[in-house]
Amino acid sequence: MRRIIMTILLTVIFITANAQTQKQDWIVGGRIDLNTGENSTHIGFSPAAGIFVIDNFAIGANFLIDYNKSGDVKATDFGVGPFLRYYFLKGMVKPLLHASVNYLSSKYKSPAFSTTNNGSNILVAGGVALFINENVSVEILAGYSHTKYKDFDGSGGFSLGIGFQVYLSKKQVENIGSK
Repeated sequence: MRRIIMTILLTVIFITANAQTQKQDWIVGGRIDLNTGENSTHIGFSPAAGIFVIDNFAIGANFLIDYNKSGDVKATDFGVGPFLRYYFLKGMVKPLLHASVNYLSSKYKSPAFSTTNNGSNILVAGGVALFINENVSVEILAGYSHTKYKDFDGSGGFSLGIGFQVYLSKKQVENIGSK
């Protein structure tokens, strides 16, 4: 009987908790990506910061640092761009949709040549934010990532990312700014 009562109590707390995705709250965090494509591996890091312009909808900027290797060819990308993010439901588990565009500067190296190039990366993903507490979540995103460069088409494929986000209320951000 105790287990049933405890399970019901934890479920009610889990579902009714109000995580920080309200208008004028902030989100700061980052994601680590692993992308597999045809004979290639991609590892990336994307720190980001944004503000909720309405409840559950955030806009912001992210930075991108990527390393790609395909055979003997290595590429390093640095990028910056906007993101959009929408959270569904209330509670400590929130499904979400995420989209971002990054403008890239890339450096390529192989045994035969070395060059730099500019391009863009688009990520469209869905996932879930699993809140550890009211202000911190672990996020899992899965979707499609496509990179295109000025001099060639680039590549696209399945993308899986895991990240941490910190959610700060408007009042918490004001307190940080006043110190």
